[in-house]
Amino acid sequence: MVEFALVLPLMLIVLFMAVDFGVGLTRWIVITNAAGEGARCGGVGADTPYVIQRVVDTSDGLLQAGNVSVSYPSGQTIGNSVVVDVDYDYNLITPLGHFLTLTFSSLSLSASDSNRLEQVPPSGETCQ
Repeated sequence: MVEFALVLPLMLIVLFMAVDFGVGLTRWIVITNAAGEGARCGGVGADTPYVIQRVVDTSDGLLQAGNVSVSYPSGQTIGNSVVVDVDYDYNLITPLGHFLTLTFSSLSLSASDSNRLEQVPPSGETCQ
């Protein structure tokens, strides 16, 4: 009984770390995929509001429009890049912070993707 009482907190910490790592990794994969989908849409000529909405729609409810930015670093001409940047704050889902007395309860995840601009985005255009 004493050994179990000594080992239980350590086992819980390892379990909580594994769960938070797994969920955090899954959410990072989702936002990375959403950024890639937005860059693909921007590359085939979708306008900026549609690209942002596409990223939000493919993020499974994780992102809001304020977390997404679309830029054209070299201008909106064919052959240049469209870059989609995404920021997301992942809140820990386990009480790991209480066990380890962490000073943070969330992690900042970000993803970025770019694609070659194949068409100049006209107003109101969507991607196929």
